Amino acid sequence: MQLYDATIEVVNLNMDSSDKPNYYSYGLHPWYVEKENYREKLIVLETKVNEKRCVAIGECGLDKLSQVDFELQQRAFIGQIKIANHVKKPLVIHCVKAFNELLNCLNLNDNQVPVIIHGYNNNENIARVLLDHGCFFSFGKALLGYESNAAKAIKMVGRKNFFLETDDADISIKYIYRKAAEILGIEEEILKQQVQSNFENVFKLKVT
Repeated sequence: MQLYDATIEVVNLNMDSSDKPNYYSYGLHPWYVEKENYREKLIVLETKVNEKRCVAIGECGLDKLSQVDFELQQRAFIGQIKIANHVKKPLVIHCVKAFNELLNCLNLNDNQVPVIIHGYNNNENIARVLLDHGCFFSFGKALLGYESNAAKAIKMVGRKNFFLETDDADISIKYIYRKAAEILGIEEEILKQQVQSNFENVFKLKVT
């Protein structure tokens, strides 16, 4: 998630990273869960997320296209749900073709923290279900695609429920904001103020 000038952003870090931005998250990504050591990594994560500038847990979640055993992914994800709720910090979610299972994991483990779906580019029906469960959305370069799922979804989720990002795309966040404002039919300045308000509300941080 990035604000317009890209000086305020939440960057996903490896747990052994020494180069830390102002705001960041730690998480065990579903692509990299390993049966041999995921429990140990969760123990490390439980300590690392107490760092003051760590504002979220993630990316974490479920991915049915990953070669990692899906049941193993779910165990690692549930562990991170529990950690996030213990420290009361949002979850940043990577999810591919597993939204039903994702919501089941969250509901069955009594999740109470904000859930942000990273890089959303799925259809409006899925977005509507996620929205009904209180999820937030982070939209990125998919918005630039004409009539993309992301472009359709951002119009129906409501201005208070989304963030904007570049992820690893080689593009300025300003282009994402410009396109989002165009899709929504609002001025960029209004969009900037809204995303900043969303950021402050979800992450409990005051941007000055």
